[in-house]
Amino acid sequence: MKTRTILFAQFGTRVGTRGEGRAAQKALWQELASLPEGGILAADLSGIEVLSGSFADEALVEPVARLVTGELPGRYLVMRAPREDLLDDLAAKLVQRKLALLAMVDGKGCVLLGRLPRYLAESLQWIIAHGEATSGDLAQAFGVSPRAAATRIAQLAELRLIHVISQARPVGGLQHFARSLVSVDQDP
Repeated sequence: MKTRTILFAQFGTRVGTRGEGRAAQKALWQELASLPEGGILAADLSGIEVLSGSFADEALVEPVARLVTGELPGRYLVMRAPREDLLDDLAAKLVQRKLALLAMVDGKGCVLLGRLPRYLAESLQWIIAHGEATSGDLAQAFGVSPRAAATRIAQLAELRLIHVISQARPVGGLQHFARSLVSVDQDP
């Protein structure tokens, strides 16, 4: 999957108002819309000193909400940040809206922003650690039925936290692979 980066420092080093957030949202949405199917946009907070909740809600949470409702199928958003504290207000806004987002934090690796039910968070972490998974893989790893594992994959895909690829099986039918948007070894 192809990853493109948008640098949020272009909007200022101390971003705080909803108006600033709307301008950033417009630029971010244009970048997302220009991605090919399966493309990932990494919103990079390098150079940002302060990221307020109002700005984060407009610039980042609103686009996540739009993606989750089905706009721009097959496009994904992840975060990059030099420090985890920059993400605190963003994480709080995601929790308020029952959304989630992956972030790569320098020196810390992948962090889940927002909140997921424990079973989804565990499944997501397993997929990230292994790079990809089928429902059979998750069923075996967590001792659940293949149908329950397939439901987990579908829920994570709906939240745009994983990418699902379908491939024809030699015996007929389709095999669905849940692919991680980030790697444990490198940035998205």
